[in-house]
Amino acid sequence: MVYRSWLVNRPDKTASKTLSKATGAPPLVCDVLLSRGLDTPEAINRFIREEPPLSSPSLLKQIDVAVERIHAAVDAGERIAVFGDYDVDGVCSTALMYTYLESIGAEVYYKLPSRADDGYGLSKAAIDLIASKGITLVITVDNGISAYEEIAYAKTLGVDVIVTDHHLPPQKLPDAVAVIDPLQEGDESPCKSLAGVGVAFKVICAIEGCAPEDLMPYYADFVAIGTVADIMALTGENRIMVRHGIQLLQQSERPGLRALLDVSGFTNKTVTAENVSFAIAPRINAAGRMEDATAALRLLLTEEEEEAAALARRLDEYNQARQKTEQEIVQGIVDRIATDDVLKNRRVIVVWGEGYHPGVIGIVASRLVERFGRPAIVFSIDGDEAKGSGRSVAGFSLYTAISACKEILVRYGGHDLAAGMSVKRENLVRFSEMINEFSAREFPFIGATPIKVDAPVELGDITTDDVAGLRYLAPYGNSNPSPVFLLENATLEAVYPISDGHHSRLRLRQGGAQLFAVLFGVSPSALCYKPGDKVEALLSVSIYEGPSGAQISGRVRAIRPAGIGNDYVQFTELYRAFLGGVPLTRAQKDMILPTREETALVYRMVRTEGIFAEDFCPCFIKLAPLNAGKVMVALRALRELGLIEKTDVNGQAKYTVSKTSEKCNLADAPILKTLMAD
Repeated sequence: MVYRSWLVNRPDKTASKTLSKATGAPPLVCDVLLSRGLDTPEAINRFIREEPPLSSPSLLKQIDVAVERIHAAVDAGERIAVFGDYDVDGVCSTALMYTYLESIGAEVYYKLPSRADDGYGLSKAAIDLIASKGITLVITVDNGISAYEEIAYAKTLGVDVIVTDHHLPPQKLPDAVAVIDPLQEGDESPCKSLAGVGVAFKVICAIEGCAPEDLMPYYADFVAIGTVADIMALTGENRIMVRHGIQLLQQSERPGLRALLDVSGFTNKTVTAENVSFAIAPRINAAGRMEDATAALRLLLTEEEEEAAALARRLDEYNQARQKTEQEIVQGIVDRIATDDVLKNRRVIVVWGEGYHPGVIGIVASRLVERFGRPAIVFSIDGDEAKGSGRSVAGFSLYTAISACKEILVRYGGHDLAAGMSVKRENLVRFSEMINEFSAREFPFIGATPIKVDAPVELGDITTDDVAGLRYLAPYGNSNPSPVFLLENATLEAVYPISDGHHSRLRLRQGGAQLFAVLFGVSPSALCYKPGDKVEALLSVSIYEGPSGAQISGRVRAIRPAGIGNDYVQFTELYRAFLGGVPLTRAQKDMILPTREETALVYRMVRTEGIFAEDFCPCFIKLAPLNAGKVMVALRALRELGLIEKTDVNGQAKYTVSKTSEKCNLADAPILKTLMAD
């Protein structure tokens, strides 16, 4: 179980009502915007109603040079290649640039690298192929900023390159005809969070010599998909472009996108940014992960309904295969961790396997972070080398950590929350040891990312109009998340199975009002709370049309005992740090070292009612003021001595008294000996 702090904003209700009267926005909407720092009528109106113009493409550094070269190529009938990437942003960027150039009469081609054969970005082999076709101008999209050697090589073959990218530039830029990247030094464009497709869009607007608004009706759908999929901030210009793109997707004129929406189950349904993120983007991405991204690009470009339907089905099959492969690898790793005490307690999870599909290891790493609340790196071994992909949590710089191991890495790159690397097979164990030693020394306390909560809600006060008004805040995504509300002092009245018992539907009551809310991924038999329990829950709320008309429904994002607070989280982190090999001070050890009497309290609870093994929060609240760290140490000591064991009780994993337990000396428990030692 990963324990996360709940960071609850409590916006001033009087201020919220005042802003609601001034703006016409429902009070619940004003609660959210207040908690996110918008505290004036002007700021709120600007966010939910006004749409400032997008910045001029002319502010991009070297854009005039790029436009002049492209115009010259089109006018002279030169062959032009658009070189993209195999992820969603790269595919959408390529589709956008290719479609536009073709529309103005250019002789244009496209090339996407293969994840398995080519790796990321321009390669000399790709340049050789391009040059052999008589192509004299390459426009990179969503890549190229680091291709110094490759672009220099292209120049020797008489091939000019224009770079359009959004990644952080290296110290030495490639010697291209022009480098368009809003993050490069000296660039005056205001939006620094554009996706690769956003940069490509600004470039075609400059080629066309028009305001970005003029081309949004034709290309905002590509921009929206790429921007959402690349997890760019949905604020400012990105929010405007994504909002327009979602509207285009709703009634798309592109056969490929219509077919993709159909296989994703969104025909005649409302399309949202969340749908793009969780349904559309994964299918586009699956082509590049499992086979060849060109199939996804062809889908976006096709004008034939039959071809679109066939390609959409293929992408859906790729996505199903990707999901199956991912789930099998994740489950295998989870099972391994469950039986390996060393791996279970690692500060950074490092795992590897023969045959792990390299296209899914990044997703697998993300799933491990979600499940265990720790950084995770997954390697796919191929011959003598292993390629790895890692994901991290807030506050732990993965790039810094792998940089500390660079002496044994073949190559590496990335940033704080995600990174890639390669290492020789024989160095995998050493790498795992090195990064964990570094972690214990430099990042002793790795806490799971806290959950940010916009505001508490009172069920008796919110209306369907309040909830419907949340649409003003969309599109949701990075830097503009879907609102999360805190339901306090609630009673769990009933639990119902849904989807063959894979999920639960909870009936929650607060005062005289009630709400039905879905809890995904937890069956009623696995839920650690029973009817009558006092709980608090984090909710997303929405409207559904029931037999009696519009009603409010909820989705449970997290649930815990009422009044537990956040203090228990710091003690669980201290316990985890200790197990992970972090050297604690004497004071820190004493904080989680239970007395004999305190350990006896924990044992009595196990004996009388059992303790849920998947979520200790119910026992934390019942055993208070005993802190969570002491409870967890006591449970481990009792397990080490064979006094308690994990068993299945009516479908729930519980700690119960061992049938074969014998009298023993509590001080003999290894964990207690270690904690008592100086």
